[in-house]
Amino acid sequence: MPTAPKLSIPQALTQLARLLLEQDDIQAHTLICAQGRFYLATVILEPVAPQDVASTIQDYP
Repeated sequence: MPTAPKLSIPQALTQLARLLLEQDDIQAHTLICAQGRFYLATVILEPVAPQDVASTIQDYP
């Protein structure tokens, strides 16, 4: 059986954002167990106006 290709972090976040918006939600909170430790994870979608995209994108590597 073929394995699914790995998602990059930006691809995974994009998929999560789409799922949230499809459910008319803009945030998700959960407890995650990874590598033997527990983490609280929160994702919040903040709208960016079209005219602000160019300046906002420069804030991220």
